[in-house]
Amino acid sequence: MKLRLGLLIAISLVMVTTSCKKTISYTSTSSYSGALTDFWTTLQVGKYVTYRLDSLNFYFYGQLDTITSYLAKDSVEDSTIDAAGNVEWLVVRYLSDTTGANWTTNETYSVTASTQTIQMNEQNLRTIKLAFPLDNGFSWTGNTYLPYNPYQDYFIFSDDNHLSLNNWNFTYLNVDNPYKTGSLSFDSTITVLQANDSINVPITDPTSFASRTYWWETYAKHVGLVFRHTEMWEYQPPTPDGTQEGYKIGFEVTMTVVDHN
Repeated sequence: MKLRLGLLIAISLVMVTTSCKKTISYTSTSSYSGALTDFWTTLQVGKYVTYRLDSLNFYFYGQLDTITSYLAKDSVEDSTIDAAGNVEWLVVRYLSDTTGANWTTNETYSVTASTQTIQMNEQNLRTIKLAFPLDNGFSWTGNTYLPYNPYQDYFIFSDDNHLSLNNWNFTYLNVDNPYKTGSLSFDSTITVLQANDSINVPITDPTSFASRTYWWETYAKHVGLVFRHTEMWEYQPPTPDGTQEGYKIGFEVTMTVVDHN
């Protein structure tokens, strides 16, 4: 359960059509002249960020779905030097129920920052979360290090967007914009849109295949990640002979910051 939850957390504006996929393209309209690490300044021992984590999973071939809510605290607890001489920060994620009464260790991941990229290695899946320059519309292949079909041990996906994640283009939006969530306000944030594709969504034809791929992350200056929403699911229609009903497979995860130091 811990491995699966950690993987789901790891793995967030074009209008989505109901029948086809669209190509995302943007034109740079503004930029931020500071450093990448301005938006990941939790990179020092003792820093932490706490999130409300809501996880939706489809069980028993989509016949059941359930939302499970947690508090997740990402705490920077150590650092090492990698082979290239960069500092690699070790982050421990603790989970609790929504009361925060009892915390248990869920996983440990690493973050490596340079002038050009900030990379995260979680469950042995390495992604380039942020890249230079911080310009609206700038894109990079953030999943380039991922293997083909990284979720194969957990879901039987068929949509190529869920199999070839290393082809995703990450794109900056809303560079240096304010952001508010709950009682917390941030003067400067950046958003990374990793994917936004749909087929037959909303599902208007239950006899046809449907798929949703969406990954959105917002980072605040002097804090780091403050919001993430991920949807990766497919709907398989009923079999023509009626032996199998239509069902969904996949997951949705939302992380929203509630506290930080």
